[in-house]
Amino acid sequence: TAGKTQFTITMIEDVRSLDEVVVVGYGTVKKSDLTGAVAKVSADDLLQLSTTDIGQALAGRVAGVDIISNSGEPGAGVKIRIRGYGTINTSDPLYVVDGFPTSDINHISPQDIESLEILKDASATAIYGSRGANGVVLIQTKSGKLNSKTNVNVSVYGSMSQITRMIDLLNAWEFATIKRESLVNGGGEASISPVMNTMFKYVTDNKFEGTNWVDEVTRTGYTQNYNVNISGGGDRNTYDIGVTYSNEEGIVKYNGMEMFSARLNNMYKLTKNIQLGMNLTYTKNKRVGTTGGNYYGGLWPSVLGADPLTPAWDKYTNNWGEVLYSDVNYQPARSVYNGGNYGDSKMNMFIGNVFLQINDLATVKGLGFRAQYGARTNYGESLSYSPSFFVSSNQQQQRSSLNVGRFQGTSWLGNAYFMYNNTFNQKHSINSTLGMELQEFSNVNLSASAAEVPVAKNMWYLSQTADATSYSASHSGSINSMASYFFRTNYSYANKYLVTGTVRADGSSKFINRWGYFPSFSIGWNVHEEDFIKKDDTSNVLSQLKARAGWGMVGNEASAGANDYVALMTNGYRYVFGGTTHEGAIQQAYANDQLTWEAAEQINFGVDFGLWNMKFSGTADYFIRTTRDMILGVPIPVYAGMWRTRANAGEMRNNGLEISLKWQDRVGGFTYALSGNVSLIKNKVLELGSDDPVYGQDIGRVASPFTRTEVGREMAYFYGYKTDGIFQTQEEISNYTVTDAKGNRQLIQPYAQPGDVKFVKLADDGMSLNENDRTYLGSAMADASWGFNVNLGYKNFDLSVFLQGAAGGEIANAKVQDLYSSNMIQWNMSKDMMKRWTGPGSTNEYPRVISTDPNNNSKFSDRYIENGTYTRIKNVQLGYTLPRNLMSKIGATRLRFYASVDNLWVFTSYKGFDPEMGDYLGSPLNNGVDMVSYPRPRTTTLGLNLTF
Repeated sequence: TAGKTQFTITMIEDVRSLDEVVVVGYGTVKKSDLTGAVAKVSADDLLQLSTTDIGQALAGRVAGVDIISNSGEPGAGVKIRIRGYGTINTSDPLYVVDGFPTSDINHISPQDIESLEILKDASATAIYGSRGANGVVLIQTKSGKLNSKTNVNVSVYGSMSQITRMIDLLNAWEFATIKRESLVNGGGEASISPVMNTMFKYVTDNKFEGTNWVDEVTRTGYTQNYNVNISGGGDRNTYDIGVTYSNEEGIVKYNGMEMFSARLNNMYKLTKNIQLGMNLTYTKNKRVGTTGGNYYGGLWPSVLGADPLTPAWDKYTNNWGEVLYSDVNYQPARSVYNGGNYGDSKMNMFIGNVFLQINDLATVKGLGFRAQYGARTNYGESLSYSPSFFVSSNQQQQRSSLNVGRFQGTSWLGNAYFMYNNTFNQKHSINSTLGMELQEFSNVNLSASAAEVPVAKNMWYLSQTADATSYSASHSGSINSMASYFFRTNYSYANKYLVTGTVRADGSSKFINRWGYFPSFSIGWNVHEEDFIKKDDTSNVLSQLKARAGWGMVGNEASAGANDYVALMTNGYRYVFGGTTHEGAIQQAYANDQLTWEAAEQINFGVDFGLWNMKFSGTADYFIRTTRDMILGVPIPVYAGMWRTRANAGEMRNNGLEISLKWQDRVGGFTYALSGNVSLIKNKVLELGSDDPVYGQDIGRVASPFTRTEVGREMAYFYGYKTDGIFQTQEEISNYTVTDAKGNRQLIQPYAQPGDVKFVKLADDGMSLNENDRTYLGSAMADASWGFNVNLGYKNFDLSVFLQGAAGGEIANAKVQDLYSSNMIQWNMSKDMMKRWTGPGSTNEYPRVISTDPNNNSKFSDRYIENGTYTRIKNVQLGYTLPRNLMSKIGATRLRFYASVDNLWVFTSYKGFDPEMGDYLGSPLNNGVDMVSYPRPRTTTLGLNLTF
């Protein structure tokens, strides 16, 4: 990957690493003095993958940190989860870049990062108060060094991306075979028209393969990335300039992302003790891609569902092929190709920070002051256009449509704080921070649409509509602010006994009761500093042994909207009184002036150790996180005119164990480092405010929720029917009965026939199979997630291999539910259906195919639950650094060439594109539901790093 060679840093670390400075928010602390759970990620590790997304680069690197991705599309982004889901609402951490809080880190190039710390427990995050419940990601961008020469680093790489995993679908003759059989089973031979019968016979007799829709819409995607970094400094100033350009083609035709970013960090020493500095970042990106797809709004469900009988382009009609399914957006090729549906989004973002820092204030040694002011503004545009077209009477769009959107978000921050860091009598060390902060956030959204807009791209403006009555628009916005006071002190006695106390007070405009208080307390014991250890450890085996314990209370104000505590009205409703239409409004939400932030109580116990001059080192943490006052929609009386209101009614608990280990050594000219981490997290819902469970969204062709959340179980477990194979004979069906309240026997599945799915009757209600027979089917929450890294170096060669995976979770393969449904005559199906039931004893796994499906074989059941365990070879990289004697001849200090492969292979039994699953439709209540999305490609990269 692009970046610096990591081996001289990671492989010869020694006990001096305990004096390493770690960023902890509004200050720094020595690693040896840390009492909280803080993980530091090497900047070089972030550069191993060929990606502009920091989140993707973090996957598997840190124990207790999961990276959730719903798509492999360029620029799609990821979600970071620190120690699991803490709420059914947003569990996103707080990101702080150069001291400025932000909601995402998509604008930061991995090549611009100097350090990245992840604060995981409350003793570390309480300094951020009401925004610390989900953890904090701290990023410092690169800066120059005083009295250093100008260094220029150039990184260039090119990548090639290809689709790797395929879902096995029926080809044309298999499709014809299955569909004919399905029609016959559903309505007899008479249900098949002579024309269709002739077509089916012709296709099957000639074994036609038909259209491969994946091949029609995909390509090899190429990426180019360039980064230039210039840094240095004199005796009174430092500077660092970074410029990045990336152009990434997606594996789907006419899909990609272009990104440009520029950064400037400057610092000036006005006097010996006074520094003035600034951090400026500008980012611009553009994403282009199709807006086509079926009822789920995406391309890939239609790619998998389109029938293989239809050609992408019909040479006889000189038009797009007419797929059997009649939805106008279902023809994948028409959606993707130039002239089909079009969509793009653009974003411009600017962040500016200025700071003033005074050391040894008022000649008091160790007393400092820092003031900072920063602002962020981002402006985005989106456009989608769907042209009119005619394929047939079933597939046509008579009117074109244009949709445009505008978004502008602005935030500013000002803070000032005093810092005191001093040591007394060579044993008592104090590191304290006291300050205040003001912040404001605002955004404005505008969207509009019109029909009958000309097809020429230079005419895509709402004003060009030929039908003014088709115009519609919406306009919304919000603003909220926060005032804060914070204090933290770290005390160390003889570098043995450590105490940290923190408290923050936040006042938020989101709530009537503005103020909340968030304290934490933690202790640590550097056992290796004890005299009795040093006396007995004559061979210096023990380099570090530290025990830690901490408690804290932090908040999650992001789960509340800016106006949740007030009664909201919405207009646009019309009423007729006396024959006249009147404009009206209805109450949208019931006021709750007692609403407040979600509060998370966290307890953490940890140990850090190092042996043999830190050749072998590790960290282990056990934590308990209990989220109280979780914001939920709770029932209210029907006569109120609404059925729910937002209230603090829920409670959830996560507890888990995190372990990180590392071994590193040098043998002659050979260096090596082995590192790994594993996380085990359990989740349990303790309270929901009522006896009613919470269901996920309706998903799939049968439009039913796949998940259920109730007290006593983990959040969003899969909820459906259990099955017991396939009915082989009518006798089995007739004997599968239940006795009702009157003592009469009745069939449990009265509409079943041989070859249908046998569903397990669980409810003792004396009734045929019904919704009360649904039950727990598993959970998407993995029992364990892990990462393992191998770094090898010999002379000028280096090799790294990075593995990442998860074990124990399940996946609800919702798309398979469609691909197994034979009653959808027009859709393609899974190749598994070639193993369908065709008679007694033929199979006990796959039911018969039937167009009418009276038994409803496709209802959500354990047939669609799959094992989510996987191991991914996430990255393999081989590099070579030219010898220094050659470098001097070209005037450079370092030149490294490398080749790498990302997402080389995934070992899994899962039948979908990828077992690494996110939240469908962005909701935690749909965690682990796969309705199929943009696949993650395999990426092969060649690159170089040049420094002079």
